[in-house]
Amino acid sequence: MDLSTIEGLTDEQKSLINKVHDKDVEGLINKRDELLGKISESKAVVSESEQKVEDARKAAVKADEARLIAEGKFEEAQKLGEAERSRLVAEANSKAEIANNLLKQRDLNDVHFDILGKVHDNFTPAAKAMLNADTDVSYSEDGKPTISIRSGGKEFNTTEDFLKHAETDPTWSAMLKAPDTKGSGANNSQGGQAASDDPDAAFKQRLRASGLTS
Repeated sequence: MDLSTIEGLTDEQKSLINKVHDKDVEGLINKRDELLGKISESKAVVSESEQKVEDARKAAVKADEARLIAEGKFEEAQKLGEAERSRLVAEANSKAEIANNLLKQRDLNDVHFDILGKVHDNFTPAAKAMLNADTDVSYSEDGKPTISIRSGGKEFNTTEDFLKHAETDPTWSAMLKAPDTKGSGANNSQGGQAASDDPDAAFKQRLRASGLTS
């Protein structure tokens, strides 16, 4: 703590204040760490408790199934066992589906990010909506992803191939950012000079050519 701006304090007073301040700060840090530790412990206890409840439920089902068999109620025991297996399979499938959806969304987001980086800001929402509708990803048995981007009746498996197509596609080409023409030469015509003053001139020209603006 800087006490140099406070007039009238002796070196001994400054030293004492700093010691008290440092002690308070240290105490707050220790308290914070203690609280974070307790939160972490609480989460672990909750998770452990949930697992114990689930283990107890499974044990109860097995006990009921064994009791029914012992009583000669084989049909009831079979139904109970089938219901439990169906429940466990459904639970496992649900967890797998959640994991697969998260993985799929991650890979699609990577594709969308690469493409949207080439799109003019004015058309980002429209381009994102098109990509959401026209992109998909599938996975081979070894987990390798295959991207599918549809446009104009064609399908592309890489962003590079799609972006090459986008440059000539009437809709996508109108939405792409204008290429950087800086440093293209000093012998441009007056019209070319005027266009270079507007960084979006080429983009606006593509919009007019595609019929998206007048």
